[in-house]
Amino acid sequence: MISRRHVLQIGAAAAIGVPATAVPRKKRVNGLPVPKSWKAVPFDLDRVTLAPSIFTEKRDRILAYARAYPADRILANFRAAAGLDTLGAEPPGGWDDATGNLRGHYSGHFLSLLAQAWAGTGEAVFKDELDYLITGLKQCQDAWAAQVGRPGTPPPPATWTSEGLELSGDGQYVGLPDATVDGLTQATVVIRLKINELRTWSRAFDFGVGPAVNMFLTVHDGTGPRFAITTSGSGGEQRIPVSTPLPVGEWVDLAVTLDGRVGVLYINGVAVGANPAMTLTPADLGAPKNNWIGRSQYGDAGLKAVVGEFHLFDRALTVGEIAGSTGNLAWYRFDETSGTTVADSSGRNWDAAVVTGAGGPPGPSHAGFLAAYPETQFIQLEQYVTYPAIWAPYYTCHKIMRGLLDAHTLTGNATALDVVRGMGEWVHSRLSKLPREQLDRMWSLYIAGEYGGMNEVLADLAALTGDRTFLTTARYFDNTRLLADCVAGTDTLDGKHANQHIPQFLGYLRLFEQGEGAGYRTAAANFFDMVVGHRTYVHGGTGQGEVFRGRDVIAGSIVGTTNAESCAAYNMLKVARNLFAHTPDARFLDYYEKTLVNQILASKRDADSTTDPLVTYMVPVGPGARRGYGNIGTCCGGTGLENHTKYQDTVYFRSARDDALYVNLFVPSTLRWAERRVTVTQAGDYPRTPSTTLTISGNARFDLRLRVPSWAGSGFAVTINGKKQRVRVGSDGYAGFERSWRTGDRVEVSFPYRLHVEPTLDDPGLHALLYGPIALVAKSASTAYLELPADLAGSVQPGPRPMTFTTGDVTFEPFFLGDTAAYHAYVRARS
Repeated sequence: MISRRHVLQIGAAAAIGVPATAVPRKKRVNGLPVPKSWKAVPFDLDRVTLAPSIFTEKRDRILAYARAYPADRILANFRAAAGLDTLGAEPPGGWDDATGNLRGHYSGHFLSLLAQAWAGTGEAVFKDELDYLITGLKQCQDAWAAQVGRPGTPPPPATWTSEGLELSGDGQYVGLPDATVDGLTQATVVIRLKINELRTWSRAFDFGVGPAVNMFLTVHDGTGPRFAITTSGSGGEQRIPVSTPLPVGEWVDLAVTLDGRVGVLYINGVAVGANPAMTLTPADLGAPKNNWIGRSQYGDAGLKAVVGEFHLFDRALTVGEIAGSTGNLAWYRFDETSGTTVADSSGRNWDAAVVTGAGGPPGPSHAGFLAAYPETQFIQLEQYVTYPAIWAPYYTCHKIMRGLLDAHTLTGNATALDVVRGMGEWVHSRLSKLPREQLDRMWSLYIAGEYGGMNEVLADLAALTGDRTFLTTARYFDNTRLLADCVAGTDTLDGKHANQHIPQFLGYLRLFEQGEGAGYRTAAANFFDMVVGHRTYVHGGTGQGEVFRGRDVIAGSIVGTTNAESCAAYNMLKVARNLFAHTPDARFLDYYEKTLVNQILASKRDADSTTDPLVTYMVPVGPGARRGYGNIGTCCGGTGLENHTKYQDTVYFRSARDDALYVNLFVPSTLRWAERRVTVTQAGDYPRTPSTTLTISGNARFDLRLRVPSWAGSGFAVTINGKKQRVRVGSDGYAGFERSWRTGDRVEVSFPYRLHVEPTLDDPGLHALLYGPIALVAKSASTAYLELPADLAGSVQPGPRPMTFTTGDVTFEPFFLGDTAAYHAYVRARS
């Protein structure tokens, strides 16, 4: 029987001019053509239904959030930008607020969430809301089309003087790179200013994620300057106040030192205030992206002053060192004479950007444009304006296009295809005019040049429409230097922004699948091995402070609370899944399982909320780490919406010839394999129990291929209809059982969990404890590594609750428990 969702997907084929009868069902998956290069093919989301388990528990909490979310909030920024009535709706908030340079991205993720939710559950509420959103976005795109070519006014230029950068106090400030203060447990900040007007609460600097989590130095709090750091709003500030006002019209050197216990504020080399009871450091701020000179997280008055120098150090300097030292993490001399880039002289090459305020926005350069802000950011990117003056415009474009494409392919909404096709044509109109050298420089820009999976979505658009112009457009996003390195197998990832680059490789696979060259696939395969084999933590995550660290540096990269961005895991899973389609090998699914049952499950809090998605930004692995849940409007808040509404997408694959069924994950679920007229029901409570039972309904001959996890060892056992089977594991890591299957056949699979440790590559004495695929964490608020018996796997005893273990007074629990308690993912072997 064809479901209502299948009928709509067939209708989608007709909507693009392809007769439904000409597109056999088995030749498409989730609405997209199946590439000829795939040896294994996933099933449509609506072919696999999840049974009650931890996966449905996490999913259902996100679905409750989605059901309650007002659709007009998703459209608010788009309508405002296009000059339409917002109907009184507030935007989502966070980075998707009314003024942020990333607004629109969260809305794109929300489209994908609704499409996946409808495909997975069939609940009309999700499709009804999605259809409403698509109609609203089409209205915005039409409104932009009516403004094509309307000229704008440029923003005012930065004012450079012989003394430095003069900030007007009217929307002008300096933005420093994302990871400027990430993970610092000690720091010194030095800034040289000539204040033109002593404005109350104007900031010399302010680093944070908003008014509740930040550290700042105000030049005047009503009586004098004040330094403060907080993770709980103004009421939780740890302060260093000074009662004497700063001078106006003369140079003043301000410095703050933090060593984890004592904070000191200096004016012109003299200590004028101290706080000996400080416990907060920059590391406690998480991964702040609002790192500003001259701007306040609270929206206070802008700094009106000349900025002469800025230095950042990774330790607390002595009073004698402050005057003559240059920042080893950042050193801005402000000796430029024009432009909006402030060069970093520290050696890190983390240039800052001058934000000069907004000019009058122009109309679009070509029909099809759709964004939640004018085309200005795209124009500025072509002029090499750096972050945070602009913030990843093509990244935001990708999220919107991906959401629209998901709406079309998963629900059959034909208007969504019209809108996304127009966007693709607009992208081509801009980038086709640019030389390769300019594109290369754009994509090399930190954050500003981040483009998500633009090459992937454009290649998918080409596959759907048959218009190979979109493949040409996709290739404009080649990151040529890194691409060439990965084709050659040369590892140059150290220091690169992880999630800026991971989705590029999914796009390269899409290009390979459409005949654009084998090098694309080679690059993706080599990249995967560079990350998974050499830069992955015990829970499958990667990156520190959003950045890839050195090859085989695991222990050495565990700093502060900024390990393992959730977005990076989301995209690495996509790359692993696609590589498996080309080469069905269990090693890709071993990684997939590790990341899914640890980082992804852990990234959703085990609590109900209809106003907050309660997902993580980072899932840190440092001693005494805690997970921060919430993240409305952040990048990981967006991917978090999707992570928990597509758990079924990789449980089963089929061979391209429909003669084999791959059981990749032991997730309780029901598969409807329509091509073979077979239903497979998988029962159990994985990963909480180490067994599963598959029951067949229907008669067909095929090879049932069961993944034998790398952690299972010789304990993996299979019985068919009560008869124990000999398990032969092939070179692909799967055990095959080919036979003529009949209704009622029952396959029981056991994979007993065993305790084992995983040492870090660069420090074998620092290791993690696992129970089968499940990473275990020691519950402790200590910020020093716990020292436990060297034979940790042999020394722990079963704990008071299932899947818990104890040694001494330390309790280990599964990583996937979504709480906010402090934990240790790694412990040190006692010598």
